[in-house]
Amino acid sequence: MLAALLCLSALLVLPSAGLAGPFRYPASSQSCRMGRQPMPDLNALVLRSSPRVVATGRLIKGLYYSEGPTGPHAMAAFYMACDQFLEQKPFLMMDFRSNRFFLDNDRDGCIDATDVLALPEIDPADFLPAVDGAEDLCNEDLLGHYHLNDLAAAP
Repeated sequence: MLAALLCLSALLVLPSAGLAGPFRYPASSQSCRMGRQPMPDLNALVLRSSPRVVATGRLIKGLYYSEGPTGPHAMAAFYMACDQFLEQKPFLMMDFRSNRFFLDNDRDGCIDATDVLALPEIDPADFLPAVDGAEDLCNEDLLGHYHLNDLAAAP
C-alpha cells in the first residue's frame, strides 16, 4: 500500500514538474523572397508570459521572452488576436537587448521594416496602421477563413 502511494505521488509530481518548466515557442519554417530576412527566431528564448487570450473582439497580445527562466525580458512579440484566437505569427517584435524593432506588415513571417528605437519601449498600436488587413481580422465574413488559416487556439 505504501509503495502504491509513493508511486502515485511520483506520477503526480512528474507531469506537474513538466508543466512548471519554461514554455518554448515552437520553431517556425519561414521562406522569404530574395533580399528579405525572416523575423527573429523565438525558439531559443523562453516564453515568460501567457499566450492565452480571454478577451473577445480584436486586440493586440504581447508575449514576453527571455534568455532564461528567471532572466530579464530579451524580446517582446506582438500578435493580432480575435475572439480568444491568436494569430500564429507576430506582426511586430522588439529586441530589448539592441532596442531594435522588426515589423512584418503583411504577416508572412518576413521582416518588412526594422529600425532602432531611442527608448527601450514600444507601443504596438503605433505600428497598427502599417499592418495589412488588421482592421479585417474580426470581420464576420472573413472570420471563418482566418480561423482555418491564420489563427491558433490559445492553450
